[in-house]
Amino acid sequence: MISNQDLFHVHTFRCGHAEEVPDRAYIEKALELGAKGIWFTDHCPFPGDHFMRAHRMLYSDLPEYVDTLKKLKKEYTGRIEVHIGLETEYFIKYDEMGYYKELRENNDIEMLLLGQHMAELPDGRYSYDLGKEELIEREYKLLGEEMILGIQSGYFNAVAHPDRIFRKRRVWDDEMNAMAINIIHYAKLAGIPLEQNESSKATPNYYRDEFWRLAEGKADIIRGLDAHFLREIKLI
Repeated sequence: MISNQDLFHVHTFRCGHAEEVPDRAYIEKALELGAKGIWFTDHCPFPGDHFMRAHRMLYSDLPEYVDTLKKLKKEYTGRIEVHIGLETEYFIKYDEMGYYKELRENNDIEMLLLGQHMAELPDGRYSYDLGKEELIEREYKLLGEEMILGIQSGYFNAVAHPDRIFRKRRVWDDEMNAMAINIIHYAKLAGIPLEQNESSKATPNYYRDEFWRLAEGKADIIRGLDAHFLREIKLI
């Protein structure tokens, strides 16, 4: 599905923390590099725009995002494959509302990329509401458990930066090892690949060699850019 000549995991200005350039600029850069395809996977909005502090496109912008990329896909036919996707967390509440089913039934959206940046809490809050010490202790457990539920849901085509959930932990321990093994196991069982993320490599503790040593030979692995700026567009 995704070849090593594709540029995978590209964001757009709509998410509010990417470069203010048109989508076309990324496609032209990809052409310059000789890429065969480019996969746009901007941060998925949610009904009600509940996660704007975490940076998302507006829910009202989703149709324009899809329509713009559809036009570019048609315009660049024969020159480069333009793919339309979304990167999104998995939340049980939105599954029960039917939101992921709705996204999957949209024939113009080719990929849902599971990127678990936060997790629901039983009291209705989200993991980013926790204090610093509690985040250090619990974040990877909360995100990992929700990520596994997302993998099992059947909605997603790939998992973005699964090792990033461990970012707040300095020393790798047995509990982290067990969580990593579970994520790898369920991804393999579901037949969806795990993404080694180029952006993670630029930030200390975001890219965890410990995770990828466990995954080697036990899961399908793809490489993604997580590009938010034109300078981050490159063949890897």
